[in-house]
Amino acid sequence: VGALLPLLKNGSGTVSKKQKAVLATVKGDVHDIGKNIVSVVMSCNGYAIRDLGVMVECDDIVDAASEWDADVIGLSALITPSLEEMIKVVRELERRGMRIPVIEGGATTSGVHTAVKIAPEYSGLVIHSRDASENVVILNKLFGDDREAFIASVRADQERIRCSYLDSHTENRLLPLAEAKLRGHI
Repeated sequence: VGALLPLLKNGSGTVSKKQKAVLATVKGDVHDIGKNIVSVVMSCNGYAIRDLGVMVECDDIVDAASEWDADVIGLSALITPSLEEMIKVVRELERRGMRIPVIEGGATTSGVHTAVKIAPEYSGLVIHSRDASENVVILNKLFGDDREAFIASVRADQERIRCSYLDSHTENRLLPLAEAKLRGHI
């Protein structure tokens, strides 16, 4: 990251800016190595970046995205409690009626957690990114010609994941005593 930043500031590899992205490591988390890599990769691919840093409060993220008219929000989290902070951010976006796509990633994040816990809290789009290099691929699809097909695909995948998750977590549920007696299990 340190080697690439001077090149970006000096204009080497300059490309015209595409969309604007607000990046933040959510409140409770001080690790920003991954977010810094994402920032450099996105900058190298023409995205304008506003990096809010680490330990960023929910309202500060949403306010910055609104004030800057961001096209996308990138959230980073390394520790498990930070996952709840990501949920707070999308709930606040929903409460304010904002529909800015959110890309989230970090060591404790997963596609399952995104589909089951985060995405249902927001009518906008929430996408899990497994690593820094995947962000630009996601952004190119999100802002590309096949945008609507990509969004539909993400939503369908998340619905499939949610259904699978629910199925796998309800199979071994205990039946109420009366129902078990009716079924002859007792």
